[in-house]
Amino acid sequence: MSLLDVQGLIKYHRLSSGVFSARSEKIHAVDGVSLIVEKGETLGLVGESGCGKSTLARLILRLENHDGGRIIFDGQDITGLAGKRLRCIRRRMQMIFQDTYASLNPRMTVGAIVGEPLANYRVGTRREQKEKVRQLLQTVGLSHEHAARYPHEFSGGQRQRIGIARALALQPDLVVCDEPVSNLDVSVRAQIVNLLMQLKKQLGLAYLFISHDLTIVSYISDRVAIMYLGKIVEMLPGGDLAVKARHPYTRALLAAVPVHHPRLRGDKELLVEGEPPDPVSPPAGCRFHPRCPRAQEKCRVSEPLLEPIGAGHQVACHLAGA
Repeated sequence: MSLLDVQGLIKYHRLSSGVFSARSEKIHAVDGVSLIVEKGETLGLVGESGCGKSTLARLILRLENHDGGRIIFDGQDITGLAGKRLRCIRRRMQMIFQDTYASLNPRMTVGAIVGEPLANYRVGTRREQKEKVRQLLQTVGLSHEHAARYPHEFSGGQRQRIGIARALALQPDLVVCDEPVSNLDVSVRAQIVNLLMQLKKQLGLAYLFISHDLTIVSYISDRVAIMYLGKIVEMLPGGDLAVKARHPYTRALLAAVPVHHPRLRGDKELLVEGEPPDPVSPPAGCRFHPRCPRAQEKCRVSEPLLEPIGAGHQVACHLAGA
């Protein structure tokens, strides 16, 4: 049984046309996404800014309400849960945020921040909570002396370690990492990624790792899902990303890697120009066809389905077999 099973998830953001108008438009933020995260697995989620990655993460954690589809967590349908039942599930799903400063309360000490989930769920006595905070800080490479300090006294990498410690406080099964290293220096990114991999092995965690950095995603992920304009267009093993990617968008992302990386060369002729289409009125057929250098007539009129083309490999492209 999978830890997380997302089935046809939909989320529209509705836009009002005006104060005196009853007409409204909707942004297709997440449009029929299905994915699975196994226990102890890291699923990387990649795509351009605005493709729906963070919205999908918030839907999975039930921080936003969906407009369709189902979320199955450890065999239980949590799509319609509320109150105490949702609270019980939420302690098993935690999040590591992108902004290492805004996600930490500047008025609270590090000890209070890391211990807040324990206090909210009344886990142990105050003495036990204090000891747990000490252990958590040690686990992420910080000292127990840091518990008395405030977030502004730390570097970005140290603040992210604090965020990781807070996410681990309730011993979750799934951790959603929403671009957790994008605001960090390159050397610090490597430290945080290696810490996450170590914690995954040590604690048996499953990650949904969201990023736009293909180098990091291919390194940390067991499988990778590529998202474009609210839809998953390709899914394949992380180790196959550089050599077996078939969707033109995935290969364009590989080609756009800004540094020379022998495993992530991509196809330079597939470099994509321009911005994604308006999500309020996505194009008919394949949503990528207005930017795809290989688009054909059938790409403009018929939407491709996400179908298997090999072991653990799915792609939504009419030209995948070409």
